[in-house]
Amino acid sequence: MVASGLVIGFATGGFPAYSKEISQVALVLGMTFSMTEISISGISPRAELRPFLVAFGMSYVVLSGLILAFAVLSPDPQIRSGWVLMAAVPPAIAVVPITSILRGDTRQSVIALALLYLLGLGLVPAITLVFTNQAAPFGELVLQTVLLIGVPLIASRFLRRFPRVVSFRGSGVSISFFFLVVATAGSTRGPLLAHPELITSLALFSFGRTFLLGGVVFLLTRALRIPWADRVAVTTFSSFKNLGLTVVLAFAVFGSVATLPSIVSLVFEILWLAALPLLFRADMPGAAPLA
Repeated sequence: MVASGLVIGFATGGFPAYSKEISQVALVLGMTFSMTEISISGISPRAELRPFLVAFGMSYVVLSGLILAFAVLSPDPQIRSGWVLMAAVPPAIAVVPITSILRGDTRQSVIALALLYLLGLGLVPAITLVFTNQAAPFGELVLQTVLLIGVPLIASRFLRRFPRVVSFRGSGVSISFFFLVVATAGSTRGPLLAHPELITSLALFSFGRTFLLGGVVFLLTRALRIPWADRVAVTTFSSFKNLGLTVVLAFAVFGSVATLPSIVSLVFEILWLAALPLLFRADMPGAAPLA
């Protein structure tokens, strides 16, 4: 579904209007369905501290550190600002459904993600100010946090009561991601075609921060025989940033050219998202042995 959405989005230009709204609705629906399997009762601060520190370290120390290195290597000031803003935003919402698909600890992932979004209220403007001398708007981050985490979390509490929703969960997430990818891929076609000279360097950096970093982390955790839930968390939180939020903030603060790092990275994140189940399937708990 992700691959089909990517092809259709680039081929057709996506939706003629309201691409942002369609992508937001699709993501909210996908998050809602994926969260129906999560129980948030009995949260223990002591039990959640370690998963949160792992998520914070992989997202804001390892991944953000690499992205900031790309910013330093970028001569264009708007491209540099785009990379800085990407380093500042919290992880992608896709961490939750991909954790569910990989049979990791989805509950711990969503709690860690929610905490990272709360911290993002301060981290996004702080990191942006330190590295670009401009602050990102608080209002947009608060809106995205409430819309993409708060609304699905509340709605999923209600839907958990209906058994039919559980049986439709997988299809609901897949269909939602299809419309999300069509909308985002289509809306990014214009800026990419307008600046073809930047595509090669952006593609190399984007490949490095998804496939290269994610692959190295995956191999290290596998070689060290780290427990399955931790392997999934470390790999996912080191690979994904909220690029939809990055695009919105980049337009508002720095202009359209600053969106190109996140636009190109979005393509590689989608491909990496599709590759992760194949990468993990040989060791996945309960998976059938490969022929």
